Amino acid sequence: MASLRQIKTKISSVKGTSRIMSAMKLISAVKLKRAQDLLVAYRPYSDAYQDTTMSVAKRCDQKWHPLLRKSDDPKKLHLVFVTSDRGLCGSFNSSLIRKLETYLVTDTKSYEEVTFSFLGRRGRDHFEREGISVASNYTGITERNYSQISEKVSEELIREFIKGDSDEVILVYNYFKSALTQEITYEKVLPIETDSEGEDETLVDYLYEPKRKGILNVLLPQYVQVRVQRAIQESMTSEHAARMTAMENATSNANDVIKNLTLLYNKTRQAMITTELMDIVNGTEALSKGGSE
Repeated sequence: MASLRQIKTKISSVKGTSRIMSAMKLISAVKLKRAQDLLVAYRPYSDAYQDTTMSVAKRCDQKWHPLLRKSDDPKKLHLVFVTSDRGLCGSFNSSLIRKLETYLVTDTKSYEEVTFSFLGRRGRDHFEREGISVASNYTGITERNYSQISEKVSEELIREFIKGDSDEVILVYNYFKSALTQEITYEKVLPIETDSEGEDETLVDYLYEPKRKGILNVLLPQYVQVRVQRAIQESMTSEHAARMTAMENATSNANDVIKNLTLLYNKTRQAMITTELMDIVNGTEALSKGGSE
């Protein structure tokens, strides 16, 4: 049985851990609020930009712009995998990695080459041991620099796609649904596809000012940058939500441990007091019997 000093030391240690977890929960809650506000403000813009781009792309031939080029038999896949740099966020990264590993086994058999770009250290650290082909990786993504990083990533993806080094580009990230729920998402950004089946005969083309080519040269590359930035924002918000939830659970578990250790401390202390009282009673009886003789 542990001594009172050992139990007291454990209680003190767990209380310190509980205070740290509670502080991290509060910090994550503040970061979540800020990231969620940015995401909620950006979602309508990104959705509207996507609708506009798709509407214009429906009225364009694949030959009009290289980003509309669709391969009949795609063999080169580029995956942009968005994770976090740090841990202590529950199953945010591990669940994402497991699902991507399953996806690689079940859904990429038709491709001859799969290339990765990593946004975040956790995904890179896991897959770099697998001997995969890595195009680029970015770490240290924050609310201050995600816009610049998304611009760099989109430029690299566009340049690679135009050169023919990739036939398809898919973003893999956690979509933020609520503070308790994040959903893994696979989003194809290149080639820019349209759902125009059965609508070609009814489509009426736009009037372009100044020219169609000039508008496409601006609209389509910017669309890729918007989708990459949206994926980064979704992932950052999901990370803060997952970390806040994980720290809340850790704090609750620490408090349960403290209660159990306190109960053990009291039981041990009571047992020691009872033992001492028994020793005193036995000693008194022994002295009493000795005196009567």
